[in-house]
Amino acid sequence: MVGKYFAPSFRAIMILLATGVALYSLRYYGVLVDRWLDVDPKIRTVIAHVPIQALMHMLIAPIALLLGPFQFIPGLRAKYPQAHRWSGRVYVTACVVAGTGGLAASPYASGGPVAGLGFGILAVLWLGTTLGAWRAAVQRQYALHRLLMRFSYAMTFGAVTLRLQIPLGFALGYPTYSAMSVWLAYTSWIPNVIVVALYSIAEALRRPMAPATVDGEMTAL
Repeated sequence: MVGKYFAPSFRAIMILLATGVALYSLRYYGVLVDRWLDVDPKIRTVIAHVPIQALMHMLIAPIALLLGPFQFIPGLRAKYPQAHRWSGRVYVTACVVAGTGGLAASPYASGGPVAGLGFGILAVLWLGTTLGAWRAAVQRQYALHRLLMRFSYAMTFGAVTLRLQIPLGFALGYPTYSAMSVWLAYTSWIPNVIVVALYSIAEALRRPMAPATVDGEMTAL
């Protein structure tokens, strides 16, 4: 009963946070016309080094961030299955484009090689889980599809948790985002993945055991 009311509230908060961060990320479109609104100077340097790769990530990732939460609303999936499939395709495409750009730009991360490693690992796992979720859906392995999509969006949502942690970085004495990105490159997404893993394990333990047939007789798995 608690979960029945908790889940919609959690999704509403997730949608609000994702929308806010995605809208804030629109400032990167100003780069296309040489308007650098609230862009960290070291991130500006990254864009100068690898403009196509960096902007592939910065301009496209917000699309995935916006679409993701709506994929988890059961009522929308049931009532508008075609819309769910098409928005899912757009989500996957956005993740692949943004993830590829992020991976290519990671060696030039503003926080140096340690931050670059963290963001590079994130990009590889993001691409892997998203493409795996898409492949599972095509093969009608829907349970696996839902599980992998959870992990995919946990990493997409790292854009939100990263920004929520930035005030903590300033409180700890870090002067800029680039300086704190040495640890943000890991803490922005690893906790999300752990939460999804624990939630999925708990859900599996709560699920009734499915019956199986052996030699014509019904037995419990």
